[in-house]
Amino acid sequence: MICMICDDEKSELERMQKIVSDYAEEHPDLSLAIQCFSNPFDMLDKMDRNGVPDIALLDIYMPGVLGTEVAREIQSKSEDAADIIFLTTSAEFAVEAFALHVNDYLTKPYTKERLIDTLSRVIEKRRRRLYIPVPCGNEIYRIDVYSVAYVEVRNHSLEIHLKSGNCLRTRMTLTGLKELFQGVSGFVMVGASYIVNLRCVQRVLPAALEMASGETIPVPRRLRCEVKQQYFDFYTKEASRQ
Repeated sequence: MICMICDDEKSELERMQKIVSDYAEEHPDLSLAIQCFSNPFDMLDKMDRNGVPDIALLDIYMPGVLGTEVAREIQSKSEDAADIIFLTTSAEFAVEAFALHVNDYLTKPYTKERLIDTLSRVIEKRRRRLYIPVPCGNEIYRIDVYSVAYVEVRNHSLEIHLKSGNCLRTRMTLTGLKELFQGVSGFVMVGASYIVNLRCVQRVLPAALEMASGETIPVPRRLRCEVKQQYFDFYTKEASRQ
């Protein structure tokens, strides 16, 4: 597991590195590798060469680029599979940060316990993630199941629409892809052309599902009552877990 830390203040960078290093030593099963950067552009160059980190700890106020911009770059390359934590002196960017669906926003000075609590929560969430292999042409993508908003059959291929707004195209069959989702709650077949992640459904309309992205998925007449019930049951069960 790769953790990248970026802060242009040397003392803050060293403090973060020490806290994360101590955490890694206490949890050797994680195989947590730490990479530190005082310049955000060096971090971006490293990502271009070697890929994005699993976890990123970012300051927001950095020379030449804001941490929120670095976060967007990470998300665009990772399909939202990377976990991002902001550590900054101001709450000014908190709203923008959480609009990016980052994992936490810690204002300095923060305690060691606060950062460790956030790290533990993020890593536990990562352990529960499920990945599926999706062949696209000559390449195979590993995608987080929960990053999928919906899947559509189109022109004899599948379009996998991700929450990030990106779309992957594969020659897999809908039945074959459905088998990869076996045992994962919240995904339902909608007719013969769609698999939908109910977590990404904003509203259930009389004849369609409105996604959080604004797109609509048509629901065949014969399935409308069943899909509404599945949506209701899913969120009832989710609420009972809270």
